Amino acid sequence: MVIQFLPFSLHFSNSYRISPLSPTRFSAAQHHEQCSDLRCCCCCCFLVLLLFDSTVFNFFVQPVQEKQQVTDSMGTPTKKQKFIFYDSEGSKVEGIIFNTDIPRMSPMLQVYKRYKISNADVRTIPPKFRSAGLIKQWVITSKTVIEEVDANEDIMPVKFAFTDFADLAEYMDDRTKSVDVLGVVISSLAMKTITRNSKQSNVQKFVILNEESQTVLLSLWDDFLNNEGQALLNNMQSYPVIIGRRLRVNNYNGVSLSTWFDSALLVDPPIQEARQLKNWAMRNAESIAEIVDAKSYIKYNPALSLKRDQKTTLICNVTPSHKTAWVKANLSFEHIFQKYWYMSCAKCYRATAADYGIEFTCNSCKEKGPAMPRCRFDIELSDDSGAIPASIFGDLAENILTFTGLEAMDNFNQLLCFFQNLELPLEFVHAQLKTKTYLVHIKPVQTQLADARQRYTVLYCSELEPKIARPQLTHEPESVSLSADQQTENEQLLTPEHGSSSSKVRLRLSEKFDETDTVSTNDFDSPDADSKKKAKLV
Repeated sequence: MVIQFLPFSLHFSNSYRISPLSPTRFSAAQHHEQCSDLRCCCCCCFLVLLLFDSTVFNFFVQPVQEKQQVTDSMGTPTKKQKFIFYDSEGSKVEGIIFNTDIPRMSPMLQVYKRYKISNADVRTIPPKFRSAGLIKQWVITSKTVIEEVDANEDIMPVKFAFTDFADLAEYMDDRTKSVDVLGVVISSLAMKTITRNSKQSNVQKFVILNEESQTVLLSLWDDFLNNEGQALLNNMQSYPVIIGRRLRVNNYNGVSLSTWFDSALLVDPPIQEARQLKNWAMRNAESIAEIVDAKSYIKYNPALSLKRDQKTTLICNVTPSHKTAWVKANLSFEHIFQKYWYMSCAKCYRATAADYGIEFTCNSCKEKGPAMPRCRFDIELSDDSGAIPASIFGDLAENILTFTGLEAMDNFNQLLCFFQNLELPLEFVHAQLKTKTYLVHIKPVQTQLADARQRYTVLYCSELEPKIARPQLTHEPESVSLSADQQTENEQLLTPEHGSSSSKVRLRLSEKFDETDTVSTNDFDSPDADSKKKAKLV
């Protein structure tokens, strides 16, 4: 096999030089015979690759760094699977297999292994299809010859730019940006089947931990769950370390991660950072077990989503198109007559018709457990620019009202026993709320109120210092500076013990309120704040 080069000067080795004066025909096989330096051959191949299109030749490569899932091309029936190869100098190139060649050629290429490849077509990647900063592509077909080569190196000579968990919020819900993360997988939630774009998809959340003991949930979808997900589940006890590449950052539980078509997962990659993290996890097995048992990762985590100088939006500028919004607002429910609780599954907090304490199998999470009352009520958020209706759940609701869901249920049932619908005093609670301003994180819900007003769910709220006034009517977002005490309070996730009262608060309740019609049943739309008292993790 012979390659014809255009005039330029190129050193393949100390013993061979291409003349810049005229086109030269050069045999790749001849070069490999003349030069025994494998590193030289690797570098030559990648350099040639950067300069020529539609070239077919023999070359050596270092291990496969990434093996992506099989995906469809938009608007066409074409299927493709991408790879990333690299050499000892850190040079990278994309490999791709199409359609019927995928089932035959894909199993020959496994991550972290090194191959000699013959008869691959070199092409320039069209700009709109480029990812990971690569511009050249090897098209692997059924005519390509792939031979595995014994690896001499134990560590991949590849550098990654990982995003810290604390910085993930900067990329939230931005479809133009993705992140690379490093973490150890410590647990998983139940797999769910949902409908997306009229198609059923399987998704399972995995709990990722870093060395700062911060956790974030990573959703694996479909093929990722069937492939890398199964490897993680099978090896969960050995603390598998993953590198997630080109992941999306979502707002579920404040901040979460998710795979998409261009993502890649590297399980236990042979890099120094991954091995150090695995050793750290093994040394801290007892602490990790406590994190798993406490399940704090299913709660909203302001440590990841809330910044010290958090930008806020005027309520008049909040629209349903915003995935989430931060506002500074007063809270009020003085003129809203409601029940203040609903019966829920103790595991996933979905509404249920089961009676209190009765063991049942939840239709949502499929877990068996007792039915428990959970605090929930409607509020109005207002500032100088306007007002919007919202619902608040769990610990957050208990903190505002200073009683638990069980107490609300008991008061409600006592009133029903006397067939009364009495107005009971909440003057103290209402008076206190009128003097306070809160930093509130909200998201829109699909169900609108009867008067067609858009409804929101409160994800998080924290009382601001009294000296901070309500926002002025401007179109510019404001920054909220939080004190050290507020930062500590945020990290404690607003547990019900803070601000609780020993006295019972009496309520005005409406017998006509039907909670099961207003509680969201979408696991990805409602907050997972636990109404139980749980200790803060360190």
